[in-house]
Amino acid sequence: MGSYHGSLTTSLEQAVKYLDDSADLNRRLRKILVPNIIQFIGLLVLLFVGTLVAIPAIQAVFDQVGSTDTLPAVTLWFADVVDLLIQYWYIPTTIIIGIVVGVVFYVNTPKGKYNFHYFKYKMPIFGKLIFALDFSRLLKAILLNLNNGMRIQDALDVSKNVVKNYVLLSIIETSINNILIGSSWIEPIEKSGLASPMIVEMLKIGMQSDLAELMEKLVEYMDIDINQIMDKIMAVLPEVVYAIVGIVLIFFVVVVLVPCIQVYMGNFLFSAYGV
Repeated sequence: MGSYHGSLTTSLEQAVKYLDDSADLNRRLRKILVPNIIQFIGLLVLLFVGTLVAIPAIQAVFDQVGSTDTLPAVTLWFADVVDLLIQYWYIPTTIIIGIVVGVVFYVNTPKGKYNFHYFKYKMPIFGKLIFALDFSRLLKAILLNLNNGMRIQDALDVSKNVVKNYVLLSIIETSINNILIGSSWIEPIEKSGLASPMIVEMLKIGMQSDLAELMEKLVEYMDIDINQIMDKIMAVLPEVVYAIVGIVLIFFVVVVLVPCIQVYMGNFLFSAYGV
């Protein structure tokens, strides 16, 4: 009874720690993403509103005074694009809906779901973090089951229930099958190329000594690795977001602000009076 109570307490402590860690990661990501997403959306709104309102008004001023000055080519091009999107809105809408439906349908197929889950582990910026979080959760479940006296085969079989990613699930199933035929259960993890060489080596050492003790150290290592990955994301993500926002801002300046500056400077009046 005491052993069961201890296991239950440990499980609850791990669950609370995992939820706290997940909440902290989400909070740190939101701190960077939310303000920049709001800024990005605001710039897009200004870009389209400026194109729909300011550009026609500026062109009307040019026409009224008889100026031969023209708006920048990129401004005229973007204004035409916006006009076409408004006039034939149903075409891009249908295309977008078709793409979304096609992707959703493909992802719901076994092959599509596997490929999507594999992409999640390989995607830029967040891929390593997603795998590290999933693999860390798996290791913690395995460690808990090993401490409860399970064999590694049974620990893997029970612990796979905490995994939702099809790629990691297939690795675990292959590991279990390898144990049944007398092969190494670590081999599928190594061949996947998803786990770092350090993780693989620590697992191999654990198989030659005390696996539960090595697993505890590996869990600690994974926590440190996750924090390092998160720090790298926190360093790279702002640069990526700022670059995207910067591109939109430059486009806004060229398309909307440059014509407004033309009107403010009044140079168009010289051509209107033949000067």
